[in-house]
Amino acid sequence: MRKQSIIVAIIILSIGGGLYMFDPVQYTLMPKCMFKVMTGWSCPGCGLQRGIHALLHGHLFEALSYNYFFILSIPYALALCLERFFLPTQVALRWRSVLEHRCAIWTYVVVYFIWWVLRNLLGI
Repeated sequence: MRKQSIIVAIIILSIGGGLYMFDPVQYTLMPKCMFKVMTGWSCPGCGLQRGIHALLHGHLFEALSYNYFFILSIPYALALCLERFFLPTQVALRWRSVLEHRCAIWTYVVVYFIWWVLRNLLGI
């Protein structure tokens, strides 16, 4: 588990470092959303690279404008990482019973798909 945590941390820091240094808007080396390229519609994740770049530079409202769902997902993702990699076993088990409960996961998935539809209907 310790080796896995180190590998995950290295990957996250590498991606974060790349997104901090290179603005996805200015560099063509950043991958484009294939769903948007093929259909013209935004997927639920469209804007994540630009949003992470803006957030890493301290521009919360700019990050929010790129993808509202991303900003709302950050606390959940951080709680999952905390539970998975940093909390003692007994505490992690209690957190896991809430964070990974069927209702929490289904709520997240349903809101994810609602966001997908709304962002295309409303042009967000």
